[in-house]
Amino acid sequence: MATKAAKESFANKLGFKSSGSKAVEAELEKVKKENAQLKKTLDEMSKRNGRHHPTRPDSDKAKLLERILSLETLRERNAQQLLAKEKEISTLKQQLMAEGGQVVASLQNQLDQKRQEAEHGEKLFQNLSQETEDLKNQLLAVTEKCKTLENRSIDAQAPSGEIAVIQEQLRDALEKNQQWLVYDQQREAYVQGILARSAELEQQLNQAKKTLQQQHKEANSEGPSSASKQQEKQLQEIQRETEEERKRTSHLQAELKELKARYEEKSRDVAQAQEELQEERKSGRQALAEERKLNMERVARLQGELEAADVRLDEERKRAAELLLQVNLLQKSLLTQHEDQKRMAVLEQQIQMSARDFENERLDRQSLQHQLHKVLKELRKARDQITRLESTKRETRFSEPTSYTRLDLDKMTIQNPTSPLKSNTLDESFLECPNCMASYRTSQHRELLAHLDYCFN
Repeated sequence: MATKAAKESFANKLGFKSSGSKAVEAELEKVKKENAQLKKTLDEMSKRNGRHHPTRPDSDKAKLLERILSLETLRERNAQQLLAKEKEISTLKQQLMAEGGQVVASLQNQLDQKRQEAEHGEKLFQNLSQETEDLKNQLLAVTEKCKTLENRSIDAQAPSGEIAVIQEQLRDALEKNQQWLVYDQQREAYVQGILARSAELEQQLNQAKKTLQQQHKEANSEGPSSASKQQEKQLQEIQRETEEERKRTSHLQAELKELKARYEEKSRDVAQAQEELQEERKSGRQALAEERKLNMERVARLQGELEAADVRLDEERKRAAELLLQVNLLQKSLLTQHEDQKRMAVLEQQIQMSARDFENERLDRQSLQHQLHKVLKELRKARDQITRLESTKRETRFSEPTSYTRLDLDKMTIQNPTSPLKSNTLDESFLECPNCMASYRTSQHRELLAHLDYCFN
């Protein structure tokens, strides 16, 4: 009974009808009551046949025969209903197994599909992470390059290419120009000193000429002498030195003019180098500005791509989280399905137990039917004996039942040795609630039914 009630509650959860099983249960209870009442009636009849006058059992026999016919009809009807319900139970079992297998297969397919989607999302997530790292590295490289260019533009400490060559030439020209200026100043001072010395010598020469002329006049007047000769000799030496100083002075003046020309040429080279350096710096600034602009545009583009990659990364993370949630839900549903399968197995076992109970009830009914046939046979014998006794009574007017009659009446007594054994068996077996596993004796099936209605609702 309890197994049938558990089966009905599970069938109600799955959407199957349970009215037929309830009707079978009611009919089974009714048959059990009828069997008990029939046994009780047979016992009472046996006792009445042994105690009362044998002229009155005719009406009891008629009632008993009617009751037996009604029980026969009820037995046939219950047998048909039992076969129908057994077919219904087997059909319900097949439906449960088929639908359970389909649900498990569907859930397994969904779980596989979700796992594949999760793996695909994980691959996309890894690709996006790698792409994000590459973009970050590119952004860092461009930022470092921009900083380097800014430092070069501000400090100008690392010129490259033609600018470095021109700056080196300009530095060399400036150093040489400074050396030529110092040399020119020294030569100018030297030339000025020589000119001053020449002027002084010319002045001395003029003074000596005047002295010599005066002495020559005095000598002409007084006659040549050795002193005048010596003076003339000194005068010639002075004239020779003066001529040498003039030549040296002219040579130095020529060298000075040449140095001035070279200085002017170097100055022009320096000015030209400065102009070229300024042009190079200007073009370098323009190229640097253009390169900085391109770098800023590239940085902005990389930042946009990085933001888009971050957005895609967040979306993939959300999708991966949703897929993980769905996988967890599917795993939980599979666990629930496994639990339902276990419950179905328990219910199938309980259905088999119910089928065995039905079979036992059928065997009881067959044994009861066999006993009824025996009772009918004994009743026929009793009727024959009663007719014989009536005829004997009319002849003798009084008589006591013979030992043979008492023996026959004792044979009519129905003994049912299976009833106490059956009740003991019912008390020894137990039924359990499939939901909370509460145990009840088989004889307490009504309390188990009430508990199942309360537990499943």
